[in-house]
Amino acid sequence: MKFIPLISSLSGDWDKIVYSSDDAWFFHLYDWLDLEEKVWNVERKSFLVEHEGKFIGIVPLQMNKKNKFLKSDLMGDCGAALINELDPAFRQKALKAIYQHIEDFARENGSPGIEVYLPSLAESQLKDRWQANPLINFYYTDISTHTFMVDLTKAEELILSDLSKDARLQMKKAEKMGYTIRLASGIEKYYEVHCENYRRTGVNPHPKDFFVNIYERICKNNHAFVWEALDTNGIPVAFEIIALFKNKAFYWTSCCQTEHLDSGVNHLLQVHSMLWAKAQGAQWFETGEAFPNARDGKEKGLTDFKEKFGGQLHRLFKGRLEISPAPSKGSAFKSWVRSSIALIKTIIGK
Repeated sequence: MKFIPLISSLSGDWDKIVYSSDDAWFFHLYDWLDLEEKVWNVERKSFLVEHEGKFIGIVPLQMNKKNKFLKSDLMGDCGAALINELDPAFRQKALKAIYQHIEDFARENGSPGIEVYLPSLAESQLKDRWQANPLINFYYTDISTHTFMVDLTKAEELILSDLSKDARLQMKKAEKMGYTIRLASGIEKYYEVHCENYRRTGVNPHPKDFFVNIYERICKNNHAFVWEALDTNGIPVAFEIIALFKNKAFYWTSCCQTEHLDSGVNHLLQVHSMLWAKAQGAQWFETGEAFPNARDGKEKGLTDFKEKFGGQLHRLFKGRLEISPAPSKGSAFKSWVRSSIALIKTIIGK
């Protein structure tokens, strides 16, 4: 088994596995990973897995350039993805070799730790939602959270009836106020409102280049769509970006002008996106990470919003492996000397 570093010339081989593997979803795509590495302070460490002259898997991996911490993906969920044809025994053998390779790499490069997040919308995760965190088999500590998933295979009437009472009221309010929804034709207005939202909450906005790249590289390949809600004057005031890949959809990110926050327009956008995704053949709609045990703060607010849309809680599997630095020869000798002195003192009573 060989581990081949991901380079641009192998992007086709990489994405071939993304499209075919039940372990892979949108955030495994080469364009997404490459986009992050160009915009953010991370370095590519991803690799392909070769066995007997054939690529059998891909492993997204990025290193923070400042502290050398490793993550499967800076801003998404994607772990190792293997081809479906592998028999279960060899699959486990391959995964063990992969995660051992990552651990060895971390130690050799002085990384303080590794985090891996698995995609809840990957078919292998959806087939067995009650399974234990697979990462614990490779010595990772379970740091999993939860995510809400809406079943879009239901009839539209059932999806709407599963909405909370407040969600239905907010939708009706927005409709009565005359908001309309359409696909955005660019990213400029979105970014303007994004900056307003982040500054309002005291957080630095993301770089504009991040959203420009999403629009130019992801949306134009029909893997994501930017929806905008217009007020009665035809001015875009709220936005939502939805990822759509392999008949599954994901509520990615959104923003809304401050003066329209209480209008119900965000609820209208969310339900519109769900029903639109269903019409495109999506079977699941993930409203995103949730924190049911949060009592207050941002996590509580996000969870309260996301649970209004009829989704069921699924586990969002995450794992962390802390890497202890290997002691130098000198420190090992000093430790032996200290232990020996302590032992001698115990024996002679001093």
